[in-house]
Amino acid sequence: MNVKHRYKHSFRMPAEWEPHEGTWLQWPHEESPWGKGYRAKIEHIWVAMVKELHIGEKVHIIVYSDTEKQRVLDCLSGCPIDYGQVDFFIQETDDVWVRDNGPIFVKGDQGKIVALDWNFNGWGNKYRHGKDRLIAKFIADAIGAPLVKAPICLEGGGVEFDGHGTLMASKTSIINENRNPGMNQAEIESALSEYFGVTNFVWIAGLRGEDNNNEDTDWHIDGAARFAGAETIMYKYNAAGNDEEFYLAALEKHYQELRNATNINGGKYKLIPVPVTKGTILGSAEGGTRTGKGSYLNYLVGNEVVLVPVYGDENDALGLRIVEGQFPGRRVVGINVRALYPYGGMIHCVTQQQPL
Repeated sequence: MNVKHRYKHSFRMPAEWEPHEGTWLQWPHEESPWGKGYRAKIEHIWVAMVKELHIGEKVHIIVYSDTEKQRVLDCLSGCPIDYGQVDFFIQETDDVWVRDNGPIFVKGDQGKIVALDWNFNGWGNKYRHGKDRLIAKFIADAIGAPLVKAPICLEGGGVEFDGHGTLMASKTSIINENRNPGMNQAEIESALSEYFGVTNFVWIAGLRGEDNNNEDTDWHIDGAARFAGAETIMYKYNAAGNDEEFYLAALEKHYQELRNATNINGGKYKLIPVPVTKGTILGSAEGGTRTGKGSYLNYLVGNEVVLVPVYGDENDALGLRIVEGQFPGRRVVGINVRALYPYGGMIHCVTQQQPL
C-alpha cells in the first residue's frame, strides 16, 4: 500500500556512532514514582557515566532542583572530571528515561540540529509522565534548537538507525493502539520516512506488554537488536534456553525476521548473536519489579567510549568482547546496571546523544 506523505519536513537521523556534541542525562531523584531510596540505589550509575563520557564530549545533566544540583556536584566531587565538559539544567522530571521522553535530534537544512518531539505518553499510558512529556521542549529551548512536533508517538529506545537510510524497530512498540490508534504500518512508515529521512525498514514482531509483564516498553529495539554499520546487526539470543517458552519463541521469530531483512542496497545483513545474561536479574521488593535476562545490547556509543551494561554475570566478559569487536578505536567500558534493571532499563535507556 502506498500512502502519500501528508507532512512537510525532511530530515536526516545520524547513526549513533557519528560525532556527538554531547549526551543528555536526567539525574535520579526522590520525587520519582519509585519513592524514597530510589536515587541512592542507582545514582552510582550516573556518576560512572559522567566520569567516562566527559572525556570525549559534553555531558548535559538535568536535575530536579537547585538543591539537587548542589547535591549532584558534591556526589561528583571525588571524580577526576573536567567541569568545562559538564553543565546542569534545572527542570522537574518524573523519572530518568531521557532516551524515551526527551527529544530525538536530527539534522535539517545545512546540517543544523533540530529537536523532534515524539509525543511521549508514558509507554502507552503505563506510567506517570506529566513532567517528562515536557522535556523535549525544555531541551530544545535550552540549546536554542527548533522544536518540531512529530505526527506520531514513539520513544527513542524504540527506533534504531544505521545512518544510511534504514530504520529498525519492533512493531509492537510503535504500530500499537496505545501509541498510534487507528494508524496502519504504511501510514506510520510515511511519517518515519519524512521525519527521520529513512527509506528502508527492518521490522521485528516484538512483544506487547500485556503478553509479558516485563515488557513495559512493548519490546524496544535497543535491547533486542542494534546496527553496527550498514551491513551488520547484533541481535539478542539465549543460548542456554533457560527462559519461558513464549519468550524464547519471540527471540527465534525475531532472528528469522532479521535473517530475511535486507539493507538499503538490497543485501542481507551479517548477523552477530549477543547472549543475554546466564542468570536471571531479579526485581527488588523495595521498588523495581522487572525480572529476566539482561541484554548487553542496550549500550551507548559515545565519541570515544562505548558504555555497555553489565550485571555481575558470568556472560559479562563475552558480551563486552562482542560489542568491542564492532567498535574498534573506542574504549569499551562495562557499567554495572544490576540495580537499575528491575526498574525497566539500562544504559541506552537513560542517555540521549546530541549530534555535532
